[in-house]
Amino acid sequence: MAREPSEAWISSIDATYRLIEDADVRRSYPQLAAKVESAIRACESALDDYGLERCALSFNGGKDCTVLAHILAAVMRRRTKHAGLPRMAALYVACASPFREVDEFIAYAASPTTGYHMDLYSVHAPMKEALARYLSGAPSEALGSGSGDAMSPVSDPPAQRDVQAMFIGVRESDPHGSKIGVRSPCDPGWPPIMRVHPILDWDYAEVWAFLRCPVLGTPAAALPQFVGGGGADGVPYCSLYDLGYTSLGSTHNTHPNPYLRVQGTATYRPAYYLEDGSSERAGRG
Repeated sequence: MAREPSEAWISSIDATYRLIEDADVRRSYPQLAAKVESAIRACESALDDYGLERCALSFNGGKDCTVLAHILAAVMRRRTKHAGLPRMAALYVACASPFREVDEFIAYAASPTTGYHMDLYSVHAPMKEALARYLSGAPSEALGSGSGDAMSPVSDPPAQRDVQAMFIGVRESDPHGSKIGVRSPCDPGWPPIMRVHPILDWDYAEVWAFLRCPVLGTPAAALPQFVGGGGADGVPYCSLYDLGYTSLGSTHNTHPNPYLRVQGTATYRPAYYLEDGSSERAGRG
């Protein structure tokens, strides 16, 4: 029998609602609380309209979708009144050459004990093809294989997956982010999925304000090397962000952000030290 998530981790997820419901906490974090409330309402609305069983999360291990996973897990717990963590359908569309640390963090975040209890589907394919394969009920690829090797899914899927809405951690500052709304259907010719973007209006600093919010922290605990943050510092995230990476992609075109380099050294400050959010993608080739 699988171990249950710790009470501290459940408390961290539930504390998402404290940011908007606890008057003292809200006064301490007014801007963040407003953004969290908007994201929660977008998640609640989509779950009401499509049903939990017809919604999934797009998850690639990055900071934005980690924020969204934490918020969505809180909403799902409250809606289902689950004693632990209800299973979260999730799709990982891997790039051509993902970082090992990213795949390791994804496995950690998908875990029912250390993460968000994801029923994770992994695929190496262009986004349009990946969505079609996911909906078709095709088996998942092995996480981190990079080879297209199939593996048995976490649970036996039906002939087709009846997913009608996909939660995506896109922000307005992302490429094409300014051209979409909180809800945007896929383009004609794509699988008929409603894309839901609960943190669309968040900026770079607000993402890090959430991930490093002490309200979401837990008692200090030993974390794997590929996990950053966590403990009293807030929500766990991929450790590459602590090495100066501010936007994650392929190993072929992703480097630490030059604006975070410590002068006269070969080291970089963590991503949350970047002052100008418009330089977020400066490390991407």
